[in-house]
Amino acid sequence: MPLLRITYQRGALTKAQKAQLAADVTPVLLIGEVGRDSAQGRAATYVLFHELDPATEWFVGGEPDSSAPKGGRFLFEIWYLDGAATQSEKSHVHAQMNDIIARTFDVDGTFPNRLGDWVIINEVPEGAWGASGVTVGIAAANEALGGAPERSEYFDRFLSARQRASDAHGFPVERA
Repeated sequence: MPLLRITYQRGALTKAQKAQLAADVTPVLLIGEVGRDSAQGRAATYVLFHELDPATEWFVGGEPDSSAPKGGRFLFEIWYLDGAATQSEKSHVHAQMNDIIARTFDVDGTFPNRLGDWVIINEVPEGAWGASGVTVGIAAANEALGGAPERSEYFDRFLSARQRASDAHGFPVERA
């Protein structure tokens, strides 16, 4: 159930580029979260576009952004369920998103040439994501999205380790 919001500067994207970006990033998002691109996963993967005016809504260094690089600046905010991806998987998503931006605008995307394009992966804590009126955790999401079965073992170990850390440090339990 990955969610991506692409915030961009007004006029930076055409309708065709938005459609191509959404098509290009969808498998990257799914593979990053559940290890597989699937039809049921695509049905629950959202890509939202949010356009801002660089003269009045996008400030860099405290000033309106009047010197954006070719193609403008981008903020890719991804929401995954906590524990969905290892650090190496997140780094792979970062690299692939950068490659997509570079390809879309025919620019050199190597660091630090596109330092104004950020990809941030936000992790929603277990128990904080809901769909269809129920709380959905990473194991249930993996199954519903047709995720890679081998990821289940990682999710189990991750959630068990989180619970052990909580127990060891006396985190409060749920109120009755």
